[in-house]
Amino acid sequence: MAAALLPSARLGIYATLRSAFTLPAIAIPASFIINIPSLLPGIFESILRAVPKKKPTYSKRRMRQLAGKALPTLQNLNNCPACGRVKRAHTLCEHCVESIRGMWRQERKGNSEDVVGN
Repeated sequence: MAAALLPSARLGIYATLRSAFTLPAIAIPASFIINIPSLLPGIFESILRAVPKKKPTYSKRRMRQLAGKALPTLQNLNNCPACGRVKRAHTLCEHCVESIRGMWRQERKGNSEDVVGN
């Protein structure tokens, strides 16, 4: 029976609190009315101009981000003294390095065949 009285007791408390915190109605004078339709076209026109019509494509976005970030042209090129091909300065010639690796591979194959043959 006490549980049945509890919701009605709550309603009585809320009713007294609501009446204590109500605000009086404020009368707005007629001269204070803002002419909203005259303000909206200027605001909406500036907002609508700032919105893109289409999503930028991946390639357009990458072109914009990478503009001015191209790789510099190589200025430090020399001729290889061994084979005469063009190479970067202070580095090994790629062609000569590949030929040396090929010789090493042949030597390893020859050594491994000698070991297997014995």
